[in-house]
Amino acid sequence: MELKILGSSSKGNGYVLEAEKEALIIEAGCKLLEAKKAVGFDISKVVGCIVTHQHNDHAGYAQEYTKAGVVVLALNSVIESKKITRNYKAIEIGKGYVFGNFKILPFEVMHDVPCVGYLIEHPECGKVLFVTDTYAIQYRFTGVTHWLIEANYADDILTENILEGRIPQAMRKRLLTSHMELNNTKEVLISSDLSKTRNIVLIHLSDGNSDERRFIAECKAATGKCVTAANTGMVINFDVIPV
Repeated sequence: MELKILGSSSKGNGYVLEAEKEALIIEAGCKLLEAKKAVGFDISKVVGCIVTHQHNDHAGYAQEYTKAGVVVLALNSVIESKKITRNYKAIEIGKGYVFGNFKILPFEVMHDVPCVGYLIEHPECGKVLFVTDTYAIQYRFTGVTHWLIEANYADDILTENILEGRIPQAMRKRLLTSHMELNNTKEVLISSDLSKTRNIVLIHLSDGNSDERRFIAECKAATGKCVTAANTGMVINFDVIPV
């Protein structure tokens, strides 16, 4: 299994989990063309696309995906706001979904619009936890093999940017109720069972309120695991066991 990163920022979010014979797209914030490139233009390999919420950097191209025949799994708020009329499944919280050999369980997270995270299972990668655009996670997880978890900003960097006039004070209030701060990310990780974890991928880092090297170093020190920050074009091995 490979994780292919199409984008991981406010400019657009998209990820592909590609197994030997099938692929799952996570988020529809990047053009379909980028997803096609990731799977060698074999769109028939794509079993579905799962979307977390309605903001355009996560769902802006959802309708384009469905028009191409890709089934999108999303909340009703996404389906309605993006005017999706075909090739979709509306999420019922607490219900699991199957796309090919991918087993998918959505769960609620805390954002400024309705939003979900996903626990994804596949024989080739084990358990993948995907969570973005939330200021807190009310659950703890066991047996996760690979994490994709938001580490959007650090409070001290944000504070300095406000004091220096680089961003408005109002930004602080929005971030506090919409995105994951670095210390919250670390707390979720260290309070979860990491015994089977192979990869921790930090996603959706803020352009101005984060520090990639620092975030990687702090999460690695806190967990003792392999930590990477997602960047466009990156490919990461997501196999169950070391190759």
